[in-house]
Amino acid sequence: MSPSIEMTLLEFFKRARRPLYYKSKLNQLRNHEVLSLGGVRQSIGQRRFAYGQAYLKKLTKGQYTFVGLWTLPSKPERQDCWIQGTFTLSKGVMHFESSVTIAHLHGFFKVCRYLGVHKRACVTRYHRASEAYRQAQRQWEQQWEDSENEYTTHLEPEDFSYTLSIRIGPRPSRSDFGCWFLAHEHSPLFDGEVMSFHNLNLDRVDFDTHDRMVTPPRSALIQKREGR
Repeated sequence: MSPSIEMTLLEFFKRARRPLYYKSKLNQLRNHEVLSLGGVRQSIGQRRFAYGQAYLKKLTKGQYTFVGLWTLPSKPERQDCWIQGTFTLSKGVMHFESSVTIAHLHGFFKVCRYLGVHKRACVTRYHRASEAYRQAQRQWEQQWEDSENEYTTHLEPEDFSYTLSIRIGPRPSRSDFGCWFLAHEHSPLFDGEVMSFHNLNLDRVDFDTHDRMVTPPRSALIQKREGR
């Protein structure tokens, strides 16, 4: 039997092409919390989805699991994959279980690189949408101020707030600019975000967000197979 693989956290994040400060994020995880290295979901019709996800989850003290999932339709030679394994962490060194091979880690790092490509495109869309949102906010606020000044000069302004809302329309919303991550106040592709499985009752983490970030891999593979 070949010896189990060991790797420092810094080397792991280098190979995953993620910021080295993610090391401290991982060290600060509480039991059952997840550190996302990216998550993307695309519709493939008939209420089915394809996914790309990579994340690390703390199981208990010193015990973790890593998961890489890829079912997105892309290049013909890029096969669907589900890579998962556990490791212990001690003094900044990851000790992988004996069943984890170099090929498994290579596959996981590939998923991270694929997600990196999607993230770069998402960041561009995010920044464009964010700038458009800020500009729309400034314009709306200026219109409101100008109109408010006009109405308040009347001797008996009646319900001018309601009147102004009819005149200039509702305040711009983040959801108006075609970027899911901006609309829901998440970083692009969830990269670097921490989520607790105990937080699903909070407004910020609903089941749709959970599915985009950490969907059950077996379910994702079944959806892809049924969609063919």
